[in-house]
Amino acid sequence: MADLPTKLTLMVVTRDRKILETQVDEVELPATDGEIGILPGHTPLLALLKIGQMRYRRGTDVERLVISWGFAEVLPDRVIVLAERGVLPGEIDLAAAEAERAAAEKEIAYLSSHDPEFAAVEARLEESVAMINLHRGM
Repeated sequence: MADLPTKLTLMVVTRDRKILETQVDEVELPATDGEIGILPGHTPLLALLKIGQMRYRRGTDVERLVISWGFAEVLPDRVIVLAERGVLPGEIDLAAAEAERAAAEKEIAYLSSHDPEFAAVEARLEESVAMINLHRGM
């Protein structure tokens, strides 16, 4: 019987860059069907990701980043996240995120949920709120 892995290799990439590659003890992903917690030895799966905070733990240290849409491939010893966009905590401009949130809230107030622009504005709003929450430690 094969031994279960004790760590996961976590890789997060976008079309522009590799954001992260590290060894972790646990990963939490914002999947479209809800949060997914992944530990070493997890059953293989593919997950569709939404906008939100991704968390990963090394020992007792928990780190976060914001991802926007994508896919995750989960294997017993690794997690590969292919995201449309990824933002590390140090890359967040709080003033710009607050301004984007305010602009998106104003814009979405005048749109019907059937309007073709609604989904794009809603995504901008969700992403800005996720960045603000990450910056504030929420």
